[in-house]
This record gives sequence, C-alpha cells and structure tokens, in this order.
Amino acid sequence: MATLRIPSRGEPSITDHNIMADTAIPPSNGRPPAQQQTAEILLTSIHKISTLLTRPISLDRILTSIVKETCQVFGFTRMAIFLTDKHRGLLECKYIHGFNSEDSKRALRYPYRLAVQDCVETRVARFGRTIYVRDYQIDSGLTAIDLTVSRLMGRVSTIAVPLKIKKDVIGLIAADKDAVRLKLTRKDINAFSTFVNQASIIIENARLQEQNHQKINQLFTLQEISHKTSSTFHLGKLLQVICTSAVKLTRADSARLFLVDEEGRHLTLAAHTAPRSAISQVTGRTIGQGIAGRVARERMPLLLENAQSTNRTHDPGEESVSALAVPLLSEKRLLGVLQVDSDRPASFSEDDQKLLMIYAGHSAGLIRNLRLYDQVMTERNFRENILESSPNSMISINLKEEITSLNRRTEEMFRVQRTAVLGRRAGTVFGPDIKRIIDLALLEHAVVNRKEIAWQDQNGTTVILGITSSLLRNHQENLIGAMLIVRDLTEEKRNETLMRRIDRLTSLGQLSAGVAHEIRNPLASIYFNVQLLAKKLPQADPSRSLINDIQEGVNRIRILIKGMLDFAKPSLPLLKPNPLAGIVRESIALIDSQLRKSRVEVISDLDECLPDIPCDAHQIQQVVVNLLLNAMEAMPKGGRISLRAWFVPAGDPQNHRVVLQCSDQGTGIRTDHLATIFNPFFTTKADGTGLGLSIVHKILEQHRAHVDVDSTVGGGTTFTLSFPVHHATESPWTDTPY
Repeated sequence: MATLRIPSRGEPSITDHNIMADTAIPPSNGRPPAQQQTAEILLTSIHKISTLLTRPISLDRILTSIVKETCQVFGFTRMAIFLTDKHRGLLECKYIHGFNSEDSKRALRYPYRLAVQDCVETRVARFGRTIYVRDYQIDSGLTAIDLTVSRLMGRVSTIAVPLKIKKDVIGLIAADKDAVRLKLTRKDINAFSTFVNQASIIIENARLQEQNHQKINQLFTLQEISHKTSSTFHLGKLLQVICTSAVKLTRADSARLFLVDEEGRHLTLAAHTAPRSAISQVTGRTIGQGIAGRVARERMPLLLENAQSTNRTHDPGEESVSALAVPLLSEKRLLGVLQVDSDRPASFSEDDQKLLMIYAGHSAGLIRNLRLYDQVMTERNFRENILESSPNSMISINLKEEITSLNRRTEEMFRVQRTAVLGRRAGTVFGPDIKRIIDLALLEHAVVNRKEIAWQDQNGTTVILGITSSLLRNHQENLIGAMLIVRDLTEEKRNETLMRRIDRLTSLGQLSAGVAHEIRNPLASIYFNVQLLAKKLPQADPSRSLINDIQEGVNRIRILIKGMLDFAKPSLPLLKPNPLAGIVRESIALIDSQLRKSRVEVISDLDECLPDIPCDAHQIQQVVVNLLLNAMEAMPKGGRISLRAWFVPAGDPQNHRVVLQCSDQGTGIRTDHLATIFNPFFTTKADGTGLGLSIVHKILEQHRAHVDVDSTVGGGTTFTLSFPVHHATESPWTDTPY
C-alpha cells in the first residue's frame, strides 16, 4: 500500500483502521539530538504563532505566519490552507503559497463542494483524518479529481492534515515539495499534526475575531448607509445609492434593483452598479422569470451559489456566477427586488442574506415614502402652477396678518417683489382698504365677494380692484389664515362703460336716423317753397330779410340732419397699411389757411420710421382735422398746437402700437365734462352740433384704436390716440346696427 488514507465506504470504520501502518511509513532511523533540535524548533514556532492571538492581526496575517513557520520547520515549498463553510457545504482555499499565479488564482476562485466532489482534500475535511499521498502516479486509491489537480499543479506527493477544534473540522493544511517526493516518517507526521492542531486553535480564534469584526463593520456600514439613504429626496438618486450600498454591504461585484409596475406583472431595471456594457439587453423581467422574477413571485429571498447552473428559469440576462436576491417589501406590498451578483461561486452567506433582508426592508420603506413625497410634491407643484398662471392675484395671509404667499399676478398688479413682501404685514403693503377685508376674515370670520375698491399704484394711477376673500383652515378645522383673490376690474369697468355707451348710442342712432328721415322730407318742401317766395318778391321788399332768415335756418337744420345721419350710419373703414405721419401732414395742409388766420402755430414731431398702421386714410384724416379745429377754437387769441407720434413695442408683436398725441394751449375742459365730451349732441359752443367728437370716437372704435383725454381748465387739453400696428382680419364694429 503506497498511501495513508481514510477507509472508503464498506471498509472497516475509521476507529478500527490504523492509517499509520508501518508498511506505509518506514520507521525512523532515530537520532536523539536531531529529534530534540526539531522539537525545540517546533515548540518555538508554535509559541511564536500563539503570541499572535494577543494582537489584533487579520486572518490573512495569521495564515501567512503559519505558512512561513510551517515551511521553515518542515521544509515544505508549497502549502495551501483550506477552511470549511458548513452553511454552504464548501471547502474554500483561503491561502496558498509557493504555487504559480495561475494555479493560485484557480485554487482561490473555485472551492470544493464537500457533498459532491470526492478528493483528498474533501475526505480530510469530511472525516477529520490525515492523508499522506507518497506518489500520485502509483496510488490506486486516488480519484479523477485528485489526478486532475495533480496534473494541473505538477504535484508528485502531498500531505493533508485536518484543522480541528475538538471534534469539529474547520479546514485542513495541504503541503508538498513541488516535483520532489515527500519522505515523511511517523514522527514527522505526528509533529506536523501537533503543529497543525495548535494552528487550528489560532486560525479558529482569528476567524471568529474576523467574523465579529466583519459583523461590527457591517452593522456600522448599515447604520451609515441608512443615514445616507434617509437624506436622499430624489428617487433616481436613492435607487442608485441603494445599489451602491448593497455592493458595499455584501462585498458583491455588482447590484441591480428592479421595480414592480403598477399592474404587478413586470419588473423594470431601475438602477444598477455594473458598467452599461456589462448590463444585458434584457432590462426587464416578467414576474417568475429569472432570479429576480422568482423572488418577486415567491416574495422570499434566494441565495444561489452558482446562478447559472441552479437557475431553472431560462433567462439569458443572468450572467453572474453567484447571486443573492431579496424582495423589497413595505407594509406587505411588493415594491421590487434587490439583487447582488458576484463573478465568484458561493460568494454570499446566510449572514449576508439576513443583513441584506434588513437593508431591503429599510430601503423599501424609503422608496415608498419617497414615492409618497414625490406624489405630494407633484400635487403641490400642480396647485402652485395653477396659482402662478392664474390671471387673478392670489394672496395668503396667516393669523398675524403676515403675507405667507403670493403669485406672479400679484407682483405685476401691485408692483411688488415677492421676496421683499413675504413675512410683512399685509396692511402696510396693500393699504387700509384691503386690511379691512383681512380683518373681517380673521377677526369676524366673515368673507366678502367681489368687494370693489379704488387703489392707487406707485405711479399714482387709480385702478378698480374686485376682492373676494375666503378662510383657510387646517385638517382639524382650525382657522389658520385667509386667502384673497384680487381681480383688476379697471378694464372690465371701462368695457362696461363702453358697452353702456354703445347701447345708448345704438338707440340714439336709430332714433336720430328716424327723426332725420321724418324731418328731411317736409324740410325739403319748406326749403323749396321758400325759394319760390324769394323769387317772386321784389328785391326791395322788406319781407326778403325774413325769407333769408328762413333759408339760413333751414340750411342749419339740413347740416344737423346730415351730421345725425353720418353719426347713425358711418361708412365702414377700408383698412390698408398707411403711414400715420403722412396722414397728419396732409390734415395740417387742409386747414393751414384757417390756422394761420386764427394765429395758431402747429409744431409736429413725427418719426418718419414709424411702421404703417392699418387704417382708412380718409377717416383718420377726418379725425385729425376735427382735433385740430377743436384745438384752434379753444384758443381764440391764438396759440400753439403740438403733434407728436411714436412707436410703442410690446412683448407680443400682435400688441405693437403707434401713438399720436395732440396738445393745445386752450381753455381746457372741465373735469365734470370729460366723461361726456364724446356723447352725441354734447357741446359747449353756442353754434355747435355736438357731433364732431362723437364721430371721431366712432371712427377710432372702428379702427380698434384707443383715445384718452387729459385736460386742465386754463392749461390746455391733450388727446392721445393709440393705433394697433397688427392688421385685424375682422372688425368688431362691422355688424353694429347704427
């Protein structure tokens, strides 16, 4: 028999079999001094290694020292230390010395499976007995795995001694001398076994220390990761942090996080740590497909030592060697799956699984809370966007009457900056009228609906505001403040006044047209008869003066009737692009002789680069002439008329305008007359008809132009006309029934 080994199944029990048969190991020739020297060296080495237990040295340092002392004492050139993992049924090579780099990588990368693989190393680990192989080429008891390992590593002979703690095998030490055959005596083996037994205690203590230290580090890491993830408020960033932290927590090579869709049928890859090139094209999973799909379906963790061989569900996206996947559960609801992967087999333990389950539960709660937070923020932003885009001013006030929020329209309406007024008392910002409305809400719990107030802005312009208030309450129905909705009613009031005026003018126009028709026919007979009488009377007849007075009166009535008909049925404008400056100059030329006769000087400041305006040149000329004549009549002793025109751009090209301003130095218009000067038949002249400015206003309305009047008694009057530059395709006045 060439090999000392444990008996196989069917042979006598281990305790009955003497594996140290004399036929296997030749007796020692015995040299007492040498034996004593070897024993002293052995004791010295054991003492040296034992002292390492009192120092905080890593398991790797311990294994290095053991190998160094072993090779020095016993003359080995190659050694390997294996440790068992009973939870996973593995025998892992933890340290290797003396082998080339390729053999070392292979040994460290691929562990033995105790229950499956049969070889020298697994037999020693399973049965706890030393095996001495003197020659791999002639030993008939070796397995195919032994022969393969011997061929790959160039092994001639070896000795494998179990590492024991009491009766528990924690691993083994295997040693040889490269291509040199070992020649070990019984005493050599006993000495080596004694050394290994002492090393077992040292290794086990170091391993326990390392495991405790690792668990402590994992707990600290878990605490650090929990704090880091809890401070993240962006879902995508949180998912990435979860993946990165899972790799750190389990010492994995990569991690993937899948989220369940709303229907609960599919998983979508939401975050990963592997490079994009290493991620499979398959970025999703159906529930039940692949490792993550199985975990999602069963809602139980899954630990795979070899993912490719044990993954029963065909999934080309699984490329890892070992994997650990846990469900993300929050309040019994599945949110997704967290999977860590490794390029090494059996990289994860049950401790890793327990730790990752704790971490997954924490992460699931964070994901759920962050989703709720995102939902709340989305709803809040939606409400804020509605408030910001509201055409009305929105102001919220707390119980201290301090401004807590306002929208963009408030800044525009009240000419304030949000950052400057937030936190200030509303009464000091918006004035006493608004403060009274706030007091009604906060003190008397009374609300107002469209309360109209007059408010002056920073420029002194008076605007009409309509204010509606409402009470703000919390979920316990306690009053916490008030909300004001403010509308600028100035334009609306102006439009209401305009519509009332249009209604009045419509009725007046219809009445005027009817009266004019009724008067014009008999008036024509009167005028004809008066002309006949005038022809029959001699030139010296004193009655001719009466006839002349009658003719003059009839002519005045005819002019009045014509004006009434022109007002009632003005001709529709023919809108074409025309230069305003040219129209103004032509208008001045038409009445130039009258202006000079009245000693009135016209000064014009007209920009020649003004854009053309869509207008009826004849009608706008009529407007300008009318304004010039009114200004001339307001200055009976002469004076100066100023005409200015300029361009007013706007953000929207549709709102560009050209402004024409006519100012005089006349007697001015009384304040109580300003609101009625455009009404038909209103006049302060003894011989006026009161239709000139009414017709002017009507023409401007048809051109979509605005007119404003500013006048001071004794200080002159200024008419400001504002014309749109954009050509309107339709006119709102074309169907006006005048």
